[in-house]
Amino acid sequence: MQKAIQIGYNDLFEKKCGFAKDGGFKYIAVNFYEMLGKNEEEWKKAIEDIIQIMQKNNLECIQTHPYYYDLRLSSEIIDEESEFAIRQAIIATGKLGAKWCALHPRTSISSGFFVTKSHEDNLKSFEGYLELAVKNKTGIAAENLAIFNDVVPAMPFYSSGYEELANLVDSFNDDNMGVCWDTGHANLMHFNQADAIKFMGKRIKCTHIHNNYQKEDCHFPPDNGNIDWEKVMAAFDSVGYNGPLTLETHCKYPVDDLLKNFARYNYVCLEYLEKLGKKENI
Repeated sequence: MQKAIQIGYNDLFEKKCGFAKDGGFKYIAVNFYEMLGKNEEEWKKAIEDIIQIMQKNNLECIQTHPYYYDLRLSSEIIDEESEFAIRQAIIATGKLGAKWCALHPRTSISSGFFVTKSHEDNLKSFEGYLELAVKNKTGIAAENLAIFNDVVPAMPFYSSGYEELANLVDSFNDDNMGVCWDTGHANLMHFNQADAIKFMGKRIKCTHIHNNYQKEDCHFPPDNGNIDWEKVMAAFDSVGYNGPLTLETHCKYPVDDLLKNFARYNYVCLEYLEKLGKKENI
């Protein structure tokens, strides 16, 4: 499996890419969340900057994460600035050569979290995203969400149930539409994650790898939390998943020594998970 770490595009991007390279990474994911409010020219410059930095560090971009709406904003509400950022990120994904763009489905809050209404709203939005992705030679991976205890109201957001996420993806019947499986979000749902992965099967195209203790969305490294990685990696293996293992972990303090060691530590964690997936001796 390709081992990657997600890096937000901001003032620390180049430095973090250098630390990722030194830590053993050959692949990264780029998070464009902080690009909200940028104009088209700024996006073009950002893409050029990212390409230059990746070439300098012999890194490849394997997936991206665009800006995402506040989960508390109902899915029928469309914000043009947000939509522009999402669409520019999809275009950027293609230009960076990444295969998948991980997107959050949205939830119909105004209908009382009614799944059918959420599904209808997401069909409309993802149809446009997918069309743009195909045009730019990349794909859309809808991400599983969760019940987030720190978000009010603490309700099951659309796609926190893996069956509804599968239904959304299947509605398009398109190889360019898949799932970004987020292990931390799945752990917050208290369901059998291995069974969920087996259910999702070939729909899973990329991942967000992180851990927690099923209370908050902490984005801890794999070893810090209570995910049963042996069962999770065996499940990935059983469905023939050969896509990237992409860390979505957070280092709290932007201190150089911490960031550098954090990157290396996370890489070693992925090496361990990869061995579990291959059923090798640890």
